[in-house]
Amino acid sequence: MSVDHFWRRLPGQAVDACSPEELGELVPRSRDLRYDRLAADGLALGVRQTAALMEVALTENGLHPDPAARLPVYGGARPAAGTGMPVLRPEQVAAASTFLRGSALGELVRQQDTVLARRVAQLDSAPPWSESWAARVVNDLRELRDFFAGAAAAGDAVVVRESQGAGR
Repeated sequence: MSVDHFWRRLPGQAVDACSPEELGELVPRSRDLRYDRLAADGLALGVRQTAALMEVALTENGLHPDPAARLPVYGGARPAAGTGMPVLRPEQVAAASTFLRGSALGELVRQQDTVLARRVAQLDSAPPWSESWAARVVNDLRELRDFFAGAAAAGDAVVVRESQGAGR
């Protein structure tokens, strides 16, 4: 089993006008035709199996005490079950974007090689940590950096969804 993790850009003021249920309807639950359209327009991003690894690479290295390190993947903190999806306000999106732009993403993954290998070993049905895994994590982090850069430039908010999905 893998976890699909999705980010969805929305105009900053839209998040104030939506209930949690309405926000949930705006964020993809799986990679499908709707997701493909949103992703093609730069309004959605999804990863499979790498979100927890991305979080480790950004936050467990001790090099970046910046609180913005916790924003990009889980919106600052993983919400408790049933509490809804994190929403990053435009100012948080800008902080996350600045943090990602200023980080050597490949180096962060390389420095956390041992920790990431342990984390992958905890995943159900996952192959062992390898250069292939590292490349996936770095690629997904770069896509996340670009996604947040676009959202920040537009003054958008970002809604985060973690859902159960099929493997990559």
